[in-house]
Amino acid sequence: MKNDHLLVKHPGSPFRDTLPHYSARHTSAGALVKEAYLVFKAINDGMSVPEVRVAVLDGSLIPKKSFETRRTLWRALHRRYFADMPPWVVTELTKAAAAGNPSTPHFLSLLYLHFALRDRLIFDFVTGPLWDKWCSGVTHVNRGEVLGFLDAAAETCPEIRRWHESSRKKVASNVLSSLRDFGLLRGVQHKHIQKPSIPKETAYHLFLILTAEDLKGRAVMEALAWRLFLWSENDVGVALLELSQQGRLRYERAGQTVILEAKEFPADWR
Repeated sequence: MKNDHLLVKHPGSPFRDTLPHYSARHTSAGALVKEAYLVFKAINDGMSVPEVRVAVLDGSLIPKKSFETRRTLWRALHRRYFADMPPWVVTELTKAAAAGNPSTPHFLSLLYLHFALRDRLIFDFVTGPLWDKWCSGVTHVNRGEVLGFLDAAAETCPEIRRWHESSRKKVASNVLSSLRDFGLLRGVQHKHIQKPSIPKETAYHLFLILTAEDLKGRAVMEALAWRLFLWSENDVGVALLELSQQGRLRYERAGQTVILEAKEFPADWR
């Protein structure tokens, strides 16, 4: 297993996991696709984020059996999609929710993208071991492989060494079930990797994120984040070319030289 991708840091990026180590808290609540949809739909219907928080906690928006469950749910959603997030991201998620349903590719892929960017463990597992399996033509994946990834990470991450074995197993199961709910895996008992449906709107969204992180030209195309979609550099090039043809960005490529410039920005960009 290759470990050189582990704990890649993006200092100063509001889009990324800010913890210096892996944490079990991000995956503990699961994918929360339907719950996130209800939250962003409520925002589209006119509720403010503080009002949504109250509605989640009192059970009027997302009915759950206990207050503690509702509080855990809100904390997870807030960490993933709201805490220090640039306003334009929340706006784009809200618009995507308004235009479809929880399983609409645009909304689901945006939700997955930010879920993965805000969870260092998920990001490194998908862009590392899962990506390697996909490239080698092997699609089956099981909990043992996530546990192996955690064992390798524990060599440089003392936090993981403090986790109980039961916690590791729960995290590994949650990682796989969350990735299934987001469309990166299929199957219940036996899971297999599959390329998720990624609309061009989501590709442009990631391009804007990388641009905001001051990546330019070839560095954008080679960014590990594209692997979250199981996209090769050729896949990225095809998507950027289509976006260029739509007039949304400037994309020119000559050998190793790549020119990439955004032409279309969200209304509340920066």
